[in-house]
Amino acid sequence: MKKLVAVLILFSLAFSGTEAFALTGKEAAKLDLTTPSGFSAEELSKGLRGELSFLAEEFVAAEENYGVNALFLCAVSALESGWGRYCFRKNNIFGWSGKDFETKAECIDFVASKIAEHYLSEEGKYYNGKTVSGVNVCYNGTDFWKNKVAGIMAMIWRDISAAKID
Repeated sequence: MKKLVAVLILFSLAFSGTEAFALTGKEAAKLDLTTPSGFSAEELSKGLRGELSFLAEEFVAAEENYGVNALFLCAVSALESGWGRYCFRKNNIFGWSGKDFETKAECIDFVASKIAEHYLSEEGKYYNGKTVSGVNVCYNGTDFWKNKVAGIMAMIWRDISAAKID
């Protein structure tokens, strides 16, 4: 029931009458990150920039496979890699543990599985809640990271919403 309510809240936030709702960073920070974004790969690609715009299908697949909100995954990778332009290690758009990946798709899949297991599962060793703030406690720990991720989530949402209006 909790997930149904969260999905209904996301849907109601997405559309107010015929105009798209502008999600704010503060609202993005409060979203349950185990709630699906509700965006298709085609829609999500309209909110992504740089190299990440070509990876929308992979973000949606990770959301479906592991239950981690695709907007959140996109925002973290955007922050950590400059929208996919910079990787500290090979294809590592999340900067995850200095690890190399064969492809960026492999990186998305791996990181989504680890976030689901360790940060968003109540049994996870880094679990502190299912919001950006909860993940941030052990993922990065700074207000800067938390605020930037939530802001990027809102920006992606806004860009998708604007594309729907056009």
